[in-house]
Amino acid sequence: MRAPPEPKRDRDINHLQPYLIPRVLAILNAMKARGFDAMPFETLRSQARQNYLYGIGRRYLLTRKPVTFLDGVHKFSMHQKGKAVDVVSQSQLWNAPTSFWSALKSEAAKVGLHSLGFEKCHIEWRG
Repeated sequence: MRAPPEPKRDRDINHLQPYLIPRVLAILNAMKARGFDAMPFETLRSQARQNYLYGIGRRYLLTRKPVTFLDGVHKFSMHQKGKAVDVVSQSQLWNAPTSFWSALKSEAAKVGLHSLGFEKCHIEWRG
């Protein structure tokens, strides 16, 4: 069975909840001031994309084999409510140094946002 096409990723911070937008801008500006090239990688997420991403992760975790198709499973994400953003290094994506991820977590905390220990690029508003 062929893998379905990956649903489009949204990077527009203006699609986030209004409370979150100025905080994400503050984080990006603070990261730039610290010498990092942070950029939003994903903001608002459709249910179709959530199903796709969760299906890939779940199948890999269960089988440790490359994913060739999805089983339609899904899990909720704060991205679906516009309350989360994934931020990565523009030049290195997820291969940024530990100092990048530490700075991101620190800057997020300064504006009242939370990071996830298991997903270093993810920051969210829990309001």
